[in-house]
Amino acid sequence: MLDEKAVLASKKALFAMAVEDALNEAGQPWNKIVANELLRKYRCSISDCLEHPEYLKDVLNQIFGYAEIVVVAKIKKNLGEFGQERSVGEVLKVLAK
Repeated sequence: MLDEKAVLASKKALFAMAVEDALNEAGQPWNKIVANELLRKYRCSISDCLEHPEYLKDVLNQIFGYAEIVVVAKIKKNLGEFGQERSVGEVLKVLAK
């Protein structure tokens, strides 16, 4: 049976892949720009935003403005069924605000 740390690590990895794919779909080097800004401003990575979605929300808003809605929609689409899990659903609610 998987322990809690392994489960959290798996969830973080899936979340990071969904965000990174959404940013790559947006074109340009957005993935790197967002990752650098998260590191600079909050000392965290994209995967850490599963536990601190407000950080990702702030950075996406700062970089994309109103267009962050499109990025969040792509993240939600990329998460698929994983987005239905309670913890991930809460993250999506924060991002959608």
